[in-house]
Amino acid sequence: MPARNIEQIQSTILPTLQLALFPYFIPIAGRSIHLHTFFESLGYAVAFAIFLILRSRSNDSLSYPLRWATLAAAFVGGTLGSKLLYWLEDPQLTLQHLHDPAYLLGGKTIVGALLGGLFAVEAMKRYIGLHQSTGDLFAIPVAVGLAIGRIGCFLTGLSDNTYGTPTSLPWGVDFGDGIDRHPTQLYEIVFLLALIALLARIRMTSTLARPIGPDEPESARTGGHDFSRAESPSKLIAASAAGGSRIIVRPGDAFKLFMTSYLAFRLFCDFIKPYPSIGLGLGAIQWACVLGLLYYSRDLLRWARLLPDGVS
Repeated sequence: MPARNIEQIQSTILPTLQLALFPYFIPIAGRSIHLHTFFESLGYAVAFAIFLILRSRSNDSLSYPLRWATLAAAFVGGTLGSKLLYWLEDPQLTLQHLHDPAYLLGGKTIVGALLGGLFAVEAMKRYIGLHQSTGDLFAIPVAVGLAIGRIGCFLTGLSDNTYGTPTSLPWGVDFGDGIDRHPTQLYEIVFLLALIALLARIRMTSTLARPIGPDEPESARTGGHDFSRAESPSKLIAASAAGGSRIIVRPGDAFKLFMTSYLAFRLFCDFIKPYPSIGLGLGAIQWACVLGLLYYSRDLLRWARLLPDGVS
């Protein structure tokens, strides 16, 4: 990159980023509110509001009791998963603080929450005999909530432990220790915004195949289309970009696309985070991402097999 371009970036982006004094607080009703708490709470509220709006505008095949049961299972599993992976993130530090309630209760991880919520819902569905997918309505709300919450992570600075490794790139941010670091929180926000746009576009340009009865042919739920050859998100992406006709997508594919995309992003992004390695150069969160991607390996292979010739 030419030196002049680097200077332009530094003169425009860096002063704006460095105006933040980490951690940031805002005055509300005579009290100083930590921005991490503010944006995390806002993320939950906005995500829930979007979920309710999407549910009201779609033909949710789940009854209210079952839908709220899945929400409850996701909340419980997400809470436990976020804590468990946080404890495993730095095993040595966790062992040193086994008798410190503030440490044990203070941290959490997004990847742990997502995987914990996923497995809790799947366990509940298996227990009650529910076989249909329940996650598509959560894909966009969860992505929006995460993006909002990451604003608070960024403005918290070093104490949030979500910053990146030192960098000499012109957009490196000094979080208060005099070292320019990768603003990985901002990287994640940009990634999530792109993913939200993709999920929204797919939602507008795809048709969800309905469940079929035991005596109906497979083509009944797809309006006569060859459903087996129209289930790849790659085809949805291509058709959405081209403004093509509506495409049939399997129930659950939107949520699976969100999960696999986010897990893959975190797997690679965490290489530029100062987390301890627990094996083969990977941290605990990265290993959790690998396990999550392996869980979805059948879907990844299904999508890959359906890529048109010449499309990588």
